[in-house]
Amino acid sequence: MRSAFLSFVAAGALTAQSVGGPVLGYVIDGEARMRPLFGMAASAHVGASVREGVSDSWGPLALLANGTALRDGVALEGRWASVQPGAFLDASEREVLVAAGGEPWQLALPERAVAVRVSASGALAATLLADESVAVWARGGKAEFRLPASKWWSLAFAGERLIAYDPAANELLWLDGATGATVARKLDGAGGRLTLAVDGAGRNAILLGERLLVAPLDGGDLRVLTPPTGADRLELLQGGRSFLLTRNPAQPMWIFDSSREDGFLVVPAVSNEKGGQQ
Repeated sequence: MRSAFLSFVAAGALTAQSVGGPVLGYVIDGEARMRPLFGMAASAHVGASVREGVSDSWGPLALLANGTALRDGVALEGRWASVQPGAFLDASEREVLVAAGGEPWQLALPERAVAVRVSASGALAATLLADESVAVWARGGKAEFRLPASKWWSLAFAGERLIAYDPAANELLWLDGATGATVARKLDGAGGRLTLAVDGAGRNAILLGERLLVAPLDGGDLRVLTPPTGADRLELLQGGRSFLLTRNPAQPMWIFDSSREDGFLVVPAVSNEKGGQQ
């Protein structure tokens, strides 16, 4: 697949790493600029802009306003309309560019995708489709399995295993082609619309809505926390234990560290939006 290095890789991102320390992830400011989040989760700070004209990002993936997809600053083929965890979708929501893991690969879907999730290796892509099914595909577009689902489900991978949250039953489900949907664990209380993610070690499912739930997948005790106001995403950061919950650098941003008992951490706001690192 043809790719081209963009100038900010050499001039911005690589220089920024040497000056600001390890990069946890990226945020987008009010001027559509991508800015690195430096340091450790407990002491993170926002760096200077490394790219302009960015409409959205997730981890190392970024989407420019002109539809160009980037991975780690490298431009990928095609024009895309949205970015998902590990992948890009086109405007029809039926063409996917899987960009996590190894070499990017494309996938044509039989139905419109409601959501796309990618396994840790990048070898599998799960799609929640508009016809209320979940389909899993292997690298190159080979269909692995397809199961009935609900458009209200949330999906995530624990390593290479696919897990779903069913709000109607308030359950976490393992999904695979051999056994179908099997209960991973039943959650306490009433269900509801929750975003699902899994930490990098594949040990804990994190669910975000009006509450934030930490559900150990080995059956340990469920933790129920009150998330900060504005928490609307579970973007896994480098290191695999922390999640970005908010990402407007003009305001204090929140990180959740799943390894801490009360794991909410704050990132200071950038005081001058037009400036660099403050």
